[in-house]
Amino acid sequence: MRLEDLCPEDLLIKYPLDAVTPSKFAELVGKSTNAVEIMIGKNKCPWVEMRDPAKPKARAEKYIYIPDWNEGMRKAFLKRPPELRHAWLSWLGF
Repeated sequence: MRLEDLCPEDLLIKYPLDAVTPSKFAELVGKSTNAVEIMIGKNKCPWVEMRDPAKPKARAEKYIYIPDWNEGMRKAFLKRPPELRHAWLSWLGF
């Protein structure tokens, strides 16, 4: 089967949640939690804050929004020249 024959759903890896904590996101992308916290601080990933509405001054928890991360990665990948996008296939004999 060629890569061109696959539909987008065949290439999609889904996680059961739309948002995860920085530590879980770090585990998923192979980075340290500290590196992800730095990415959040520099707005390098899509994140939201959640806090108890009954305690507006309480510390908020940060969550990474995975669908936007995946969409951004997909756009960045597809923007690359085709010869670079498909170079890895040569290792598989394509």
